[in-house]
Amino acid sequence: MNQVQEGLFAVEEQMPCSPKAITVCHYVLPSTLDRMEREEAAARILSFSQQLDQWVGVSWPCLIKMMQKEYETYRSIEEAYDHNFNEPRRVRLAVMRHNILCTLTLGIYALFAAKPTAQMREIPDEKVPFSGIFMFGPQHVATGIRELIEKGMLRHVQEGEGESAFDVFCPTSALVLRIMQKQGVPAS
Repeated sequence: MNQVQEGLFAVEEQMPCSPKAITVCHYVLPSTLDRMEREEAAARILSFSQQLDQWVGVSWPCLIKMMQKEYETYRSIEEAYDHNFNEPRRVRLAVMRHNILCTLTLGIYALFAAKPTAQMREIPDEKVPFSGIFMFGPQHVATGIRELIEKGMLRHVQEGEGESAFDVFCPTSALVLRIMQKQGVPAS
Protein backbone atom coordinates (compact mmCIF):
# COMPACT_ATOMS: atom_id res chain seq x y z
CA MET A 1 0.00 0.00 0.00
CA ASN A 2 1.17 3.52 -0.77
CA GLN A 3 1.50 5.75 2.26
CA VAL A 4 -0.10 9.17 1.70
CA GLN A 5 0.65 10.63 5.15
CA GLU A 6 1.68 9.16 8.46
CA GLY A 7 -0.93 6.51 9.25
CA LEU A 8 -2.88 7.04 6.00
CA PHE A 9 -2.64 4.78 2.96
CA ALA A 10 -4.08 5.14 -0.54
CA VAL A 11 -7.01 2.83 -1.34
CA GLU A 12 -6.43 0.85 -4.53
CA GLU A 13 -10.08 -0.14 -4.99
CA GLN A 14 -12.15 1.85 -7.52
CA MET A 15 -14.81 3.88 -5.71
CA PRO A 16 -18.17 4.98 -7.15
CA CYS A 17 -17.66 8.68 -6.27
CA SER A 18 -15.17 11.13 -4.79
CA PRO A 19 -14.95 11.53 -1.00
CA LYS A 20 -16.42 15.05 -1.17
CA ALA A 21 -19.56 13.77 -2.97
CA ILE A 22 -20.93 12.21 0.22
CA THR A 23 -21.79 14.08 3.39
CA VAL A 24 -20.04 12.95 6.55
CA CYS A 25 -20.79 15.06 9.60
CA HIS A 26 -18.32 15.16 12.47
CA TYR A 27 -18.32 11.39 13.26
CA VAL A 28 -22.01 11.02 12.47
CA LEU A 29 -23.76 9.23 9.60
CA PRO A 30 -27.35 9.33 10.85
CA SER A 31 -29.65 6.46 9.83
CA THR A 32 -27.09 5.06 7.42
CA LEU A 33 -25.53 1.90 8.86
CA ASP A 34 -28.21 0.85 11.38
CA ARG A 35 -26.02 1.08 14.49
CA MET A 36 -24.32 4.00 16.20
CA GLU A 37 -21.02 2.11 16.54
CA ARG A 38 -20.82 1.38 12.81
CA GLU A 39 -21.80 4.92 11.88
CA GLU A 40 -19.17 6.51 14.10
CA ALA A 41 -16.42 4.12 13.01
CA ALA A 42 -17.22 4.70 9.33
CA ALA A 43 -17.47 8.47 9.82
CA ARG A 44 -14.08 8.59 11.58
CA ILE A 45 -12.40 6.62 8.81
CA LEU A 46 -14.12 8.54 6.00
CA SER A 47 -13.28 11.91 7.60
CA PHE A 48 -9.62 11.39 6.65
CA SER A 49 -10.60 10.76 3.02
CA GLN A 50 -12.71 13.90 2.99
CA GLN A 51 -9.90 16.02 4.41
CA LEU A 52 -7.50 14.83 1.71
CA ASP A 53 -10.15 14.53 -1.06
CA GLN A 54 -8.68 11.11 -1.79
CA TRP A 55 -9.82 7.67 -0.64
CA VAL A 56 -7.47 6.52 2.11
CA GLY A 57 -7.22 3.68 4.57
CA VAL A 58 -6.53 4.64 8.18
CA SER A 59 -4.14 2.84 10.51
CA TRP A 60 -5.26 1.78 13.96
CA PRO A 61 -2.53 3.87 15.69
CA CYS A 62 -3.80 6.93 13.79
CA LEU A 63 -7.37 6.30 14.98
CA ILE A 64 -6.17 5.77 18.56
CA LYS A 65 -4.21 9.03 18.45
CA MET A 66 -7.31 10.86 17.18
CA MET A 67 -9.56 9.41 19.90
CA GLN A 68 -6.99 10.03 22.63
CA LYS A 69 -6.62 13.70 21.64
CA GLU A 70 -10.40 14.18 21.66
CA TYR A 71 -10.75 12.40 25.00
CA GLU A 72 -8.03 14.56 26.58
CA THR A 73 -9.76 17.70 25.27
CA TYR A 74 -13.08 16.44 26.64
CA ARG A 75 -11.52 15.71 30.05
CA SER A 76 -9.88 19.15 30.28
CA ILE A 77 -13.22 20.83 29.49
CA GLU A 78 -15.06 18.63 32.02
CA GLU A 79 -12.45 19.31 34.71
CA ALA A 80 -12.71 23.07 34.12
CA TYR A 81 -16.52 22.93 34.38
CA ASP A 82 -16.34 20.80 37.55
CA HIS A 83 -13.77 23.10 39.13
CA ASN A 84 -15.79 26.23 38.29
CA PHE A 85 -18.98 24.60 39.60
CA ASN A 86 -17.38 23.62 42.94
CA GLU A 87 -15.21 26.73 43.40
CA PRO A 88 -17.89 29.01 44.97
CA ARG A 89 -18.63 26.39 47.64
CA ARG A 90 -14.91 25.92 48.37
CA VAL A 91 -14.41 29.69 48.66
CA ARG A 92 -17.49 30.09 50.86
CA LEU A 93 -16.15 27.44 53.29
CA ALA A 94 -12.67 29.00 53.24
CA VAL A 95 -14.11 32.46 53.96
CA MET A 96 -16.13 31.03 56.87
CA ARG A 97 -12.96 29.40 58.25
CA HIS A 98 -11.04 32.66 57.76
CA ASN A 99 -13.75 34.64 59.59
CA ILE A 100 -13.85 32.15 62.48
CA LEU A 101 -10.06 32.29 62.87
CA CYS A 102 -10.15 36.10 62.73
CA THR A 103 -12.79 36.15 65.46
CA LEU A 104 -10.93 33.65 67.67
CA THR A 105 -7.63 35.53 67.35
CA LEU A 106 -9.27 38.95 67.81
CA GLY A 107 -8.34 40.02 64.27
CA ILE A 108 -4.67 39.04 64.38
CA TYR A 109 -5.21 36.18 61.89
CA ALA A 110 -6.35 38.72 59.26
CA LEU A 111 -2.92 40.38 59.44
CA PHE A 112 -1.14 37.18 58.41
CA ALA A 113 -3.60 35.48 56.04
CA ALA A 114 -5.39 36.97 53.05
CA LYS A 115 -9.10 36.46 52.61
CA PRO A 116 -9.74 33.56 50.18
CA THR A 117 -10.91 34.39 46.65
CA ALA A 118 -12.30 32.30 43.83
CA GLN A 119 -9.79 30.84 41.38
CA MET A 120 -11.94 30.18 38.31
CA ARG A 121 -10.42 28.19 35.45
CA GLU A 122 -10.72 29.21 31.85
CA ILE A 123 -12.81 26.78 29.83
CA PRO A 124 -11.06 25.77 26.57
CA ASP A 125 -12.68 27.05 23.37
CA GLU A 126 -12.14 23.76 21.56
CA LYS A 127 -15.29 22.02 20.36
CA VAL A 128 -15.64 18.35 21.21
CA PRO A 129 -17.68 16.24 18.78
CA PHE A 130 -20.65 14.18 19.84
CA SER A 131 -19.11 10.75 20.22
CA GLY A 132 -19.78 7.45 21.95
CA ILE A 133 -16.17 7.21 23.13
CA PHE A 134 -16.94 9.65 25.95
CA MET A 135 -19.58 7.31 27.39
CA PHE A 136 -18.45 3.85 26.26
CA GLY A 137 -14.70 4.31 25.68
CA PRO A 138 -12.69 3.45 22.57
CA GLN A 139 -14.29 0.00 22.49
CA HIS A 140 -17.29 1.77 20.97
CA VAL A 141 -15.32 2.50 17.78
CA ALA A 142 -13.52 -0.86 17.83
CA THR A 143 -16.90 -2.64 17.89
CA GLY A 144 -18.09 -0.56 14.96
CA ILE A 145 -14.96 -1.36 12.95
CA ARG A 146 -15.29 -5.08 13.68
CA GLU A 147 -18.95 -5.05 12.57
CA LEU A 148 -18.12 -3.13 9.38
CA ILE A 149 -15.39 -5.64 8.52
CA GLU A 150 -17.83 -8.52 9.08
CA LYS A 151 -20.35 -6.86 6.74
CA GLY A 152 -17.69 -6.26 4.06
CA MET A 153 -17.90 -2.48 4.32
CA LEU A 154 -14.32 -2.10 5.54
CA ARG A 155 -11.26 -3.98 4.40
CA HIS A 156 -8.75 -4.97 7.08
CA VAL A 157 -5.12 -4.97 5.91
CA GLN A 158 -2.06 -5.86 7.98
CA GLU A 159 0.73 -3.41 7.11
CA GLY A 160 4.34 -4.18 8.00
CA GLU A 161 5.85 -7.33 9.46
CA GLY A 162 6.69 -8.69 12.89
CA GLU A 163 6.77 -6.26 15.81
CA SER A 164 6.21 -3.21 13.59
CA ALA A 165 3.01 -4.59 12.01
CA PHE A 166 -0.19 -2.57 12.40
CA ASP A 167 -3.76 -2.70 11.15
CA VAL A 168 -5.09 -0.49 8.35
CA PHE A 169 -8.83 -0.10 7.74
CA CYS A 170 -9.84 0.81 4.19
CA PRO A 171 -13.34 1.81 3.10
CA THR A 172 -14.85 -0.40 0.40
CA SER A 173 -17.16 0.47 -2.46
CA ALA A 174 -19.96 -1.36 -0.58
CA LEU A 175 -19.70 1.18 2.26
CA VAL A 176 -19.62 4.14 -0.11
CA LEU A 177 -22.54 2.78 -2.16
CA ARG A 178 -24.61 2.29 1.02
CA ILE A 179 -23.94 5.87 2.12
CA MET A 180 -24.69 7.20 -1.38
CA GLN A 181 -27.96 5.23 -1.46
CA LYS A 182 -29.07 6.51 1.97
CA GLN A 183 -28.10 10.10 1.13
CA GLY A 184 -29.54 10.01 -2.38
CA VAL A 185 -26.24 10.83 -4.08
CA PRO A 186 -26.10 9.80 -7.77
CA ALA A 187 -23.11 7.70 -8.90
CA SER A 188 -20.49 9.65 -10.84
